This record gives sequence, structure tokens and C-alpha cells, in this order.
Amino acid sequence: MGAQQSNLGDNFVATGDDGDDAPYFSMGNNTLKIAMDMHRDIRFNLCKSVRSDASYQPHSWMYFEGKTGHRRYDTDVNTMPFRQESFFSWLFGAKEPGLAGIISCDTGYSILFIPKPKPDSEVWSGPAKDPNWYKKHYLVDNCKYVEDLTTTLEERNVKLIYLMEGKNRFSGVTAPAPSFPGMEKFTVNKTTLYPIAVAGRVRKTDKELAVIRYVTQVSSEAHKKVMLAAKPGMMEYQASSIFQYYCYCYGGCREVGYIPICPGGDRCKILHYGGQGAPNDKKITDGSLCLFDMGAEYHCYLTDITTTFPVNGKFTPEQKVMYQIVYDTVQEVLNNIRPGFTWREARIVCYKTLLQKLVDYGLCRGDASDISDMYDCKLHRDFMPHGIGHFIGSDVHDVGGNASYWCWTDEQVKDIDWYDPDLEWCPLERNMVLTIEPGLYFNDVLLDPAIADPVKGQYINRDEVAKYRGLGGVRIEEVFIVTQDGYEKISHVPRTIDEIEEFMAGAKPDDIPFLDALESWTVISKDNFPMTKNVNS
Repeated sequence: MGAQQSNLGDNFVATGDDGDDAPYFSMGNNTLKIAMDMHRDIRFNLCKSVRSDASYQPHSWMYFEGKTGHRRYDTDVNTMPFRQESFFSWLFGAKEPGLAGIISCDTGYSILFIPKPKPDSEVWSGPAKDPNWYKKHYLVDNCKYVEDLTTTLEERNVKLIYLMEGKNRFSGVTAPAPSFPGMEKFTVNKTTLYPIAVAGRVRKTDKELAVIRYVTQVSSEAHKKVMLAAKPGMMEYQASSIFQYYCYCYGGCREVGYIPICPGGDRCKILHYGGQGAPNDKKITDGSLCLFDMGAEYHCYLTDITTTFPVNGKFTPEQKVMYQIVYDTVQEVLNNIRPGFTWREARIVCYKTLLQKLVDYGLCRGDASDISDMYDCKLHRDFMPHGIGHFIGSDVHDVGGNASYWCWTDEQVKDIDWYDPDLEWCPLERNMVLTIEPGLYFNDVLLDPAIADPVKGQYINRDEVAKYRGLGGVRIEEVFIVTQDGYEKISHVPRTIDEIEEFMAGAKPDDIPFLDALESWTVISKDNFPMTKNVNS
């Protein structure tokens, strides 16, 4: 029987249920407890921001819709646990599908609207939760059924309803404004709320930072488990499964924030390996590098960490050069992180440091005066064909930095890097959470045209670069919080070459029971199973 989606809402504890003073979410045991007043504070902050907008008028409300359930194509089977829409989770913390919510801009008064349970829902999904349960556990002021939405708005003499409509800067997808029966009775505003809400998600509250620290700590420990378990001959998907096992079993992180990227060897040059068409299904051979980009999710907050290490625990001379170039680049960028420093400045530091290191180690030729020319011809893009990092929060590429929010001048627009166009002139501020992820890759698709180019080719030492072809690439991704006078790095895994080799030489984990079992499996055939009766005999 195909299982219906289980309900993480059952992991909420209400006031007094276990002696605590306020409702909270937790996955039990030693997992993090998240007080629901975190979301109430976020709602109040959003109301304050909307009231400061020129469009605001008294008796204005905001309307939000959560996500509905999803099924596998046209079947009746759910293949993934339900995951709430990010803005809705940010504001309410609610886990169930089919919800809606309204918030008074004047006072922050909040009302959740829930679907009425079907007659047989208790048979399939357990006891139905009534409005009082939602009110108590999610710390909202009231809760009603969705059928009561229009009547409720009319009773409250609503003058203006703000709706969410805007383009996600990473996907380019515009989420249309939600609608509900009877909406034509009200004046609506579809342009103001989205950029204000985006700005609110960019700067995390202290309580949000505690959640992100937790999921990053869990993910860091899971990465370390994978490093200890790694050995030549393992499959890439085994690394992914070990990471997910640890995060769920020990951290209560049921989901990961994105499909794990787990290439080995030359496949490390494929930036989003692990998804469609490349499902982490290859064997990692002795002497290969592993580039593992994985991050867990907890209460719709997530993280993003990338480690690169040799599967056998020992770097070759060429691998050491690749790794050291990237490591030095990471450190140089982090050393410059502080409030007021723009992402464009960080990008320039990153790419120019990478080019300088390529010269220092002989892969490119030139002197200090040539670095600017190498940067201007965008030679860095042939070795690092991606941006330098991104925001972290309720999505792995979290919202923020939209061109409609950050003020650009015409002169600034002329000199941007289109890997991160909307982050270019974003000044770093306290309580922002970002990643920094420099990389170095040897991909023939990029290197061959660069060498043939009369401008770029003059800087590339093709004989030296040839030694690195086939080795794939290196990426190091750290997660950090911008502080009052610098940054706090919250991802903690072995990073230097010496740290990695020493760590991987240590004792292997004894709490991942299936590792040895995997080695004993043989090719599946009828010999592995008892014979069944042949009805035709």
C-alpha cells in the first residue's frame, strides 16, 4: 500500500505539554527545539516594514497561501514528504498542506485557515486537528476553516489586501499572486509585498540564526562521517546515503536542502552532478578526488557545505596544488567579509586571488600587473564557471539581492558579473547568512577554447594545465554569518590538507551499520532467493 504523507505537525509541542512555557517544534531526543514565537516575531517585523511603505493605509491585511500536497504525476502516490512553501513556513512555521493565512498590517494579528478534514481522513492519516490545535501549536491569534476566509475579511472591514507576486532571482520563475473566492470584493496590491518580504528574509533574526547553526552543525558532522567512511571502490550514492542517514538518524533532519552532489574523479568538474542523468551512480576509484556538496534541512531552514578530499585519504602532488589554490582563495575572501563590503567586491577578490594563485603555481603565466588583464578577459570563468556563493535560509539559494530592491546606478550595471547579477551591489549586513564557494575545474569544454583564444591563451601554461586534465576539480564551500565587525564561520569540517589527511587516517565510524553489509551483496539472481513454486509444472 502506498503510504500517504506523514505529518510533521505532530512534532509540535504546545504550551504546558511537557513543562515548557511556549509551543515549539522538535524532532525529539536531542534535536533542536524551535519556539514558535520565532515566527510571531517575524510576522511583527514584516508588518512594521509594510507600515513604513508609502502604499500602506489603515485596515490593510496581508494574504498568504501555503503549498498544497503533491503526487507522483497522475498517480495517487506521494513519493516525497510534504514540504511547506518557504515564505509561508517563514511566517507561520506550519507543516500541513492546504493552509492559508492573513496578517493585520496594523497590529500583527494573525489568522490561519485550514481545510476541513474529509470524513475518512482519520482512517488514513490519524486524528484530525481542529482549529484550536492550530491556534495553540502555531501561536496564531485565531484559526478558521478556509471556507470562512472571505467572510472574515469582510467582517474586519479590510481596505487593502497585500498579495505576494514576484520573480525568484535564481530560477527566474515568477510566482503569480494567490487568489481566493470573493477576492474581487477587495482592493489588492500585488507589487509591494514581495520585495519587502524578500528583504525580511535576507537579514535573519537571532532565533533563525540558531536554527541555521544547528542544521549546519548536523551537516558538518555528517560530512565528517562520509569522509571517515570513504574508501576506494565505494559508490557515489553510498556517500549520499551515509550523509542522509546521519542527518536524519542523529539530527532529525528528514530532508536535505537539495539533491546531493557526489561526484568522484573527473566527474568533479560537473557542477550539478547528481541530478537528472547523473544520479551519483558511479564507482569512485583509488586515487580519485571526491567532491561532495550536501546540506540538510530542519524546520524549513537548510545549509550548503562542500568538501573535497581524496577517497584514499592521501592527496597526490597535483591534487595538493588544486586544493591549496582553492583553499587560499576561500581564506582571502573570508578575511575581507564585514558589514558594508559588497558582494561585487567579494567577487573581485575571489576571482583575482584565484588567478594569482594559478600564476603562483605555474598553471598560468604572467606577473602581478597581468592579473587585471586576465580578469578583464574573464579567464577566471574558464577555471571557475560559477558564482562565488549565495544567501542561505529557507531555500538553498535563498532570496535576496533583487535588482528591484537594491539600488543600482547605470554605471554599476555596466560592470557586473552575470553569474550573480542581483547580488552585485548588495552590501553585506549583520545577520546575513551566505556561503562562499570558490572552485577550480579542468573541463576540456572550457579550457580548449580558452587556450585557442589569442587573448586568453597567452596567459595559460598549456603544458602544465595538461597535467591536471582528468582530475576533475575542487570546490570548498563554507557557510558564514555576517557579524557586527566581521563574520562567524559556522561550517566546521577538516579543511587544510594536513587536517584532512590526519582526520581520514583516524578510526572509522561504528554507527553506520550497513557499510560492511554492502560489501557482501552479490549480483541479484534467482540463486539469492528461495525458489517459488512454478504453477505450470
